[in-house]
Amino acid sequence: MLNMENISKRFDVCGIGMSTIDSLQLIDDFPSSSGVTEVIESRLMGGGPVPTALCTAAKLGAKAVIVDRVGDDWSGRLTRDEYDSYGVNTESLRLEADKTTTFACVLVRKIDGERHVVFSPGDFSPLESHELPIEVLRSSKILHLNGRHWPACLEAAALVREAGGLVSFDGGANRYDPKFDELLAMTDIAIVARDFAHRFSGSEDQGDQLAALVGCGVAVAAITDGENGSWFATSEGEVFHQAAFKVSPVADTTGCGDAFHGGFLFAYGKGWSLRESATFASAVAAINAKALGGRGNLPALGEVAELIQAR
Repeated sequence: MLNMENISKRFDVCGIGMSTIDSLQLIDDFPSSSGVTEVIESRLMGGGPVPTALCTAAKLGAKAVIVDRVGDDWSGRLTRDEYDSYGVNTESLRLEADKTTTFACVLVRKIDGERHVVFSPGDFSPLESHELPIEVLRSSKILHLNGRHWPACLEAAALVREAGGLVSFDGGANRYDPKFDELLAMTDIAIVARDFAHRFSGSEDQGDQLAALVGCGVAVAAITDGENGSWFATSEGEVFHQAAFKVSPVADTTGCGDAFHGGFLFAYGKGWSLRESATFASAVAAINAKALGGRGNLPALGEVAELIQAR
């Protein structure tokens, strides 16, 4: 098992990922033709898998830092301000002049929380390897990635591992790419969606999927599957299922997987056991589903403890 207690760094979690601004619109149903659709509720907030995980961890009390580039436009500046509001360090967030930031309009169907996303990717430049903040990476306990800014993230993973840190990978649904096999070989903690695990392993069997992840060198592997919970396995042979927490009302599941990552990295980075970290992450994700948006209801530490104790 990975020993986090012996790692002393400036940052608990460093993330390299795509920072976005999300305009979330809760509606009764998706439009099927031209016309007018009334919005029930609307929110504007930062988004992106790795960024939301960092905001989650920071709100819980972790020292987090983002490495990314956005445009120097209104949404880029809003992105930076929101990181600041959660306590995420932005010294390595670059705002590129005369460029635009990724912007997404997320339609959320009220009856079941299903989503339809329309987005503009922005025209900012991807980060290159020579631009990586080496000292930030070397002083980070865990590096959290999802493959954004390829191949700079490969170089970052190598730097963090050389400095004694750990690499965490988020394999999102519908995001598997064979190139990620190279990154997984450098990964210590891999938490992936069921779809990603299926495509990576070539098998529909959960045991085979976990075995494939562990077999490529991952020390801690997990597969998340929404309300069905998550399954964990380690290179030392431990295997278990973590049940999802039930909360009410469930308003929106956007970002629950990202919150799960942030909760897990916070707990595991504190030296908690794998099972304690898995339980904590599950509770964090459940609480976040109670409001609209990927960061709609990110919990404080006390809220998570309360839900776990109530269970």
